[in-house]
Amino acid sequence: MSVKIPTLIGELVKLRPLNYNTDHIAWFDVEQDEIMQEWVGNSVPTSYDEVKQYLYELYPKHFMIWMIEEKKSNKVIGMMRISHPQYHEEKLVAGDSQRLHSYYWRKGFMKESRELIYDYVFNELKVDVLYADVWEGNINSSKSLESVGYQLIDIKKEYFKKYDRMQNKLYYQLQLGTLIIRNKQ
Repeated sequence: MSVKIPTLIGELVKLRPLNYNTDHIAWFDVEQDEIMQEWVGNSVPTSYDEVKQYLYELYPKHFMIWMIEEKKSNKVIGMMRISHPQYHEEKLVAGDSQRLHSYYWRKGFMKESRELIYDYVFNELKVDVLYADVWEGNINSSKSLESVGYQLIDIKKEYFKKYDRMQNKLYYQLQLGTLIIRNKQ
């Protein structure tokens, strides 16, 4: 399913498609946030070329990507990724993942980004179910997923390559009927 990625605009953020000329520089800066990096699978990148490779070549093969810009400054502060939707057991499903620089945590940026993405995914793409996973111990991500209606569906012990250890991974799902959208007044 090939989809043109639209720009989505809220009060705090603008979610936009990749800019292939400059986003590797902006994303390299975001990826230097060690707090954000604690629970993600990859290591902190060491060069722009490394970021270019996964941002422009690897990720687009698997995901629709939106850069999260702080609307006030136009500064890239995060990323939303939705895997290309596919049919599974007669339902259109996709994966959901995101990253946000820790300076912007608990200030409404991710909540608004999620609202914009979920409105698009469920109402425009007609996805039936979104899936996400989180390493056990990543309390911020678990609470963020649960706050919008994600439900824990499984826990599996898996190898966490970054830390060379076995660890529980929590698997979540979100369906339109369980999505919680804040009341817009």
